[in-house]
Amino acid sequence: MDWKSFMEGSKNLSTFALAIRAVILYIALIIATRLMGHRQVGILSGHNYLVAAGIVSLAAIRMLNPESSLTSGIVIVFVYAFVNIFLSYLDIKWPRAIDRKPTILMKDGIMLRQNMLDCHVTLDNLLGQLRLKGAHNLSEINSIVLEPYGKISVIKKPEALPLTRKQMNLPSKMAALPAILIYDGKIDEENLNSMGLDHKWLMAKLREKGISSPQNIFLAMLESDGTVYISI
Repeated sequence: MDWKSFMEGSKNLSTFALAIRAVILYIALIIATRLMGHRQVGILSGHNYLVAAGIVSLAAIRMLNPESSLTSGIVIVFVYAFVNIFLSYLDIKWPRAIDRKPTILMKDGIMLRQNMLDCHVTLDNLLGQLRLKGAHNLSEINSIVLEPYGKISVIKKPEALPLTRKQMNLPSKMAALPAILIYDGKIDEENLNSMGLDHKWLMAKLREKGISSPQNIFLAMLESDGTVYISI
């Protein structure tokens, strides 16, 4: 293989060479994304979005065009990543100077039309976001805030909030995450031991469902309320 043509690009590259270039570039994208951290994936501020769009566009060009330079593509990917890390650091130190601030779209139950116009948020957009938040009636909402990363936060009026166990004078309930007990016929020993459970307890739960062996189970989970969910 001609390594210079492979790295710098050539119209005579074979399909196999193009595939290897795509794999290398994809691995570089994964490494760059890991370097940028969770913020890039979960919280997209303005500069995060531009970096993500730029990297995706760059990767697409390098993957499709055999004459493009793989070396320069990898360099640009990591330059983008480090610029993004630097801007995210500045965003933490001086958030008002780097990123946008939250915008109030509703206050005390009153829609702020000018703020909606300034943020280019249409009523249909807003109502759609509210439905995703489980807030279907505007009369139940006290405040709506458009966050810098494009999502909305909703604060309902006190009379529209659901009752809590504390308000009902009920004893507190320990919160716990669901845990996998069996996956694809194999018992997750680590999860079982971490919860202080053993095989005897697990087999008893399986017999209650009419199941004799863990090998017959695709997924078994212990849910937060103590229920054992089983899917064969």
